[in-house]
Amino acid sequence: MISTDDIREYLVSHSPWVDPNRTVDTVKAGDPTRPIHRVGVGWMATIYNLRAAAELGCDLFVTHEPTFWEHAAPEQQYRCVEPGLAKQRFLDETGMVVLRAHDTWDNWPEIGIRDSWARGLDLGDSIAQDETRWHAVYQIEETTLKEFARHVASRVKILGEDSVRAMGDPQMKVIRPSLGVGCGGPDTDMIDLGSDVLVVCYDGALYWAQRERFLELGVGVVVVEHGTSEMWGIENLAKHLAKTFPELEIHYLDRHPRPWTVSA
Repeated sequence: MISTDDIREYLVSHSPWVDPNRTVDTVKAGDPTRPIHRVGVGWMATIYNLRAAAELGCDLFVTHEPTFWEHAAPEQQYRCVEPGLAKQRFLDETGMVVLRAHDTWDNWPEIGIRDSWARGLDLGDSIAQDETRWHAVYQIEETTLKEFARHVASRVKILGEDSVRAMGDPQMKVIRPSLGVGCGGPDTDMIDLGSDVLVVCYDGALYWAQRERFLELGVGVVVVEHGTSEMWGIENLAKHLAKTFPELEIHYLDRHPRPWTVSA
């Protein structure tokens, strides 16, 4: 029989870049030793995803982002106030286990967060990357910043993001986009490697500290939501767990709220 501990051990033991004693990839709720049969996998352990998992009879929910809105383990700051109390009651009532797979899956080769994001945007293989494999540069046919942003928008529409934002001269020519792992997006390290347009996330690249600074270095910027950049990677996590643990029934769930835009 498979337990949550077995899945965590598999992920951590196959991630040499992760310190098992310092990772946030820990159990957030429930008994990790009891046998599991059905597993929900999603970008974030929102109450909507947890309810959907419970309706499917899942014993375990594997989440990439926090359950109780705090990156550092053990996520205690908001657990004891609403809506954390309500979420904890729901988990107690259902007995569902919650496991985080963040540090392990960010850098997982080919099907982890960064590489899945690049494939989803149809960027092909990277031509340069940093030592940690968080960021990478890709080669595309020359186009304008506006057309590249339109391309990104067309690709992410299926994920529920109704638009993207771009900064820089719409007609500037771009040929080497770069991206990264979720909110840990590309920075000047990729500009130094020749990137001329950076795909970043709203919450990872602050306007004044990152995005405006990048513009003054002469590159374009395309901005997406954090969840958008990671959903393809989490879908691949679900597929990988299903292949690795065929005795389990795995369900990919994407019920987290998406921001939507309003025009005047």
